[in-house]
Amino acid sequence: MAVKTAGFRGFINRSFSYFFKGTSFYRFLLGTSDFSIFSWNVIISGRKLTFAHMDAFMRVVINQIKFTGAKALPLLSIISLTIGASTIIQAVTFLPKFGQDDFIGNLLKLVIVREIGPLITAIVVLTRSGSAIAAEMATQKLHREIEAIELMGINPNLLMTLPRVIGGVVAVSLLIVYFDFIAFLGGYLIAAMVSSFPFSTLLEHLLKSMTLLDVFSSFVKAFIYGLTIPLVCSYYGLKPNTLFEIPIYVSKAVVTSLFSVFLLNGFISVIFYL
Repeated sequence: MAVKTAGFRGFINRSFSYFFKGTSFYRFLLGTSDFSIFSWNVIISGRKLTFAHMDAFMRVVINQIKFTGAKALPLLSIISLTIGASTIIQAVTFLPKFGQDDFIGNLLKLVIVREIGPLITAIVVLTRSGSAIAAEMATQKLHREIEAIELMGINPNLLMTLPRVIGGVVAVSLLIVYFDFIAFLGGYLIAAMVSSFPFSTLLEHLLKSMTLLDVFSSFVKAFIYGLTIPLVCSYYGLKPNTLFEIPIYVSKAVVTSLFSVFLLNGFISVIFYL
C-alpha cells in the first residue's frame, strides 16, 4: 500500500510540475494533493484497528472529546449567551414594530442554527484544540515517539491521528447542539430582562420555522468541521523538523483550518439553501 501511495504521489507531483512549475498555484496544488493523500491514509488506517489496540485507541478518543468538548463549555457558554441574547433582543424588539412577528423564528433559525452556531463552534474548537493538536503532534515527532510506534510495527495514524479525528467529530457535533440550546434558552432569559415577549410565542415561531433540512445541514457542518480541523492540524503538526519550526507550523495549522472552515461553511450553505 505504501508503494502504491508513493507511486501515486510521484505521478501527481510530476504532473503538477510539468504544467504549473514555479507558480504559487503549483505549490497550492502540491500541498492539496499531499494533504489529500495524508487524509486518505489516516482514514484507511482504521482497517487495521484490532482488539489489542482498542484500549489505547479509545483512551485517545475519550481524552480528545474531554479536551475539545467538555473543557470548551465555559467559553462557548459565554459566547452563545451573548449571541443568543443580542439576536433575540433585536428580533423581539424590532420585528413586531414592522408587523413581522412571524419572521422571528426564521431570523433565529437563520442566524443561530444555520450559520453562527456551527461557525463559532468550529472557530472555538480550532483555536483551542486545533492548535493543541498541532503542537502535540510536533512535540511527539521531535521526541521520536512516532518513530518508536513505527518501530513496533504500528501505524502511527491509527493510534495518534484517527482517534483525534473521531473525537473531534463527536465533540464538535455535541458542542453545536449545546451552543444552539444555550443561545435560545439562555439568550431568552437575558432578553426577558428588557422585553416581555412570551417564551411560548418565541418557541412556537421557532418550531414552526425549523425544518429537517436545517437540522441535517447543521450536523453535516459538524461532521465536516470535526473531520477537517484535526486532519489539518495533525498534517501541519507532523511538518516541523526542529523546535524552532513548531510555532510556525502551529500558526499555519490554525490559519489554514480557519480558512477551510469559512470556505466549507459557504460551500455547504450554498448546496443546501441556494
